[in-house]
Amino acid sequence: ADERKVQPYDPYHFHHHLIHRKEAHYRGERVPEEDSFYEEIAKDITPATEIVLIGHATGKSNAADFLNEYLKTHHPEISRRVIATENADLSAVTEPEIEALAKRHMIAAA
Repeated sequence: ADERKVQPYDPYHFHHHLIHRKEAHYRGERVPEEDSFYEEIAKDITPATEIVLIGHATGKSNAADFLNEYLKTHHPEISRRVIATENADLSAVTEPEIEALAKRHMIAAA
């Protein structure tokens, strides 16, 4: 019904990628993003009744999977509204294709 796209405020298109902490390594793994990044997303998606998370990578590099786990831990009420997590090559898909991916999951969940 009511769809909304969440995007960070970036009028000059400087921040197309996640910003990582300065440390090169973190316990032998990728350095996690600041929690404030995920808190802003959680705040923006709070009104949504159905949420589809679409990420670019796989495993520990997938920010959508990390966000899903973050929501389960810090915002379980929002986490219960995540109906699907999808992986896609975000550099190769168009915005209408991303919307189609999300709609496919919403239809399947209905």
